Amino acid sequence: MLYDLGPDLLGGRVVARHFRMIERCGAGTTADVYRALDVKTGAVVAARVPTAYGSDDATQRERLTDQVRAFRAAAPHDMLVPVLDVLERAVDGRTVVITEFVSTPALPHVLAAGPVPLDAALAAGVQIASLLEHLHARNVLARDLRAGALFLASTGTTRVRLSIDALATGPTSAPDPVPAVRALSPNMAAAYLCPERIRGGPCTTAGDVYAFAALLFEMLTGHPAFKGDGPSVIAQHLDAPAPVLRQVAPDLPKELESLLARMFAKLPRFRPTPSEVRKALSELAS
Repeated sequence: MLYDLGPDLLGGRVVARHFRMIERCGAGTTADVYRALDVKTGAVVAARVPTAYGSDDATQRERLTDQVRAFRAAAPHDMLVPVLDVLERAVDGRTVVITEFVSTPALPHVLAAGPVPLDAALAAGVQIASLLEHLHARNVLARDLRAGALFLASTGTTRVRLSIDALATGPTSAPDPVPAVRALSPNMAAAYLCPERIRGGPCTTAGDVYAFAALLFEMLTGHPAFKGDGPSVIAQHLDAPAPVLRQVAPDLPKELESLLARMFAKLPRFRPTPSEVRKALSELAS
């Protein structure tokens, strides 16, 4: 799903005296992403600017703070898009995060042309599983792992990059306020929610594996594992059987179908670890 960016309200504006907003290149429910110029160094960077919707919500402001905290705990890692600066209250009271500009297309743009070829999807899957191992070892979660947070170069050497807005500190013991997602109009986030989060449970490493299953299914087939609007997708996560990969793509390996079924397990204790997923995908890729 690709979003209509709508009017660009910040193009040409200078933020924090030395970041000139060139053009908006991405839009989401809570933030817009701008290609910007650091006039001090001449470097092209990305500026993540919360929307008015996001800035009005104290939960969203805390979420941004936690994303930066999680990045600093997990960095450096070559799959994480580096955070270069955090500009407090830089745009109408909103905090702007400056990151490296990634020219590689975001995964939704790749999927607009069709499924990712099997060899590239397996290579990307191995990289994502390895990154999850790295994050979890540092008490960081890919809490909002989804297509929109990934950049994928699938021609030539496959390379995956993950943006800061997927990250969170954790695992958490406190309930996760996911019911607010039901009110969101795009169902991008709902497509990757594990059943325990929907029920208000904590964010855990097993939840990342479930989101990874939804992401990998989407890469392999070109469409989400569960279809429909937000409430319908949430209901399917809770009650519908796991999607069967080879009913959609019969030419894909049976072993990959079995792995995805385990990753989609409704109960967290039955899901494989990222290490197990990485090893299984590596065997399929070899």
